[in-house]
Amino acid sequence: MLDPLDKSILRIVQENNQQTHAQIGATVGLSASSVRRRLKALRARGIIEADVSILAPDTTGIQAIVMVTFGDESVEADDAFRAQMRAAPEVSQCYAVSGDIDFVLVVHAPDLPSYEAWTKRVLMSNPAIRRSDTHVVWSRVTFSTALPLEEQPSS
Repeated sequence: MLDPLDKSILRIVQENNQQTHAQIGATVGLSASSVRRRLKALRARGIIEADVSILAPDTTGIQAIVMVTFGDESVEADDAFRAQMRAAPEVSQCYAVSGDIDFVLVVHAPDLPSYEAWTKRVLMSNPAIRRSDTHVVWSRVTFSTALPLEEQPSS
């Protein structure tokens, strides 16, 4: 369970984790040492998985959203694909999803020829994959890594 102060702290660090503990504390009404303890506990509990810097998407070239559909599904093929995606530096996100599509990937490449080569090497050479559909991202309309945390009703 997250208490209202934890949620307030998490909202702040999801938007900017470079704020000092004192700055966060001033916003939520806690001392810097209380904020530090709470953040340490949230990390220890695995609620905060990582503290990262998010790069502008055009830093690396093109971005593609790829839908992957397996032909004959098997546990072995699924496990192998998951391991391959975890090891692929071009894949920043990989989701196993419900419905007609099995996986949705976010893939980055310096340019279209590099992306095409990756597709041939990784996707087209995998006999378990029946189809993959690529959607090249023209522009990013909205983007956030912040997860919504429900607001507490005022008393």
